[in-house]
Amino acid sequence: MNSIVDIINNIQKRPAMYIGRNSISCLKSFLDGWYLRNPEEVVDGIFMEQFQIVIERKYEAKSSKSWSDILLYNSQDESKALELFFKEFDEYKKKISRDG
Repeated sequence: MNSIVDIINNIQKRPAMYIGRNSISCLKSFLDGWYLRNPEEVVDGIFMEQFQIVIERKYEAKSSKSWSDILLYNSQDESKALELFFKEFDEYKKKISRDG
């Protein structure tokens, strides 16, 4: 599997299997490690870079925080931030599909 979108879709179905607990920080750490294992093989690596920009704009982030930090800041806790991530991720996927 060399698609960041595919791996996130799998994590969304069974988060505990991949990241151990419902935590935005665990997700971020997992995705960073998964991506950095061999970035040249990831077919859609730009997806998360674009997602970062979307999250920064939507939440009007004024500093250089990662998407995970922005979502955590706008949530009650790590678990709620993970739920928010999957909501934002799904919305972004739909937008990309519509826009082509």
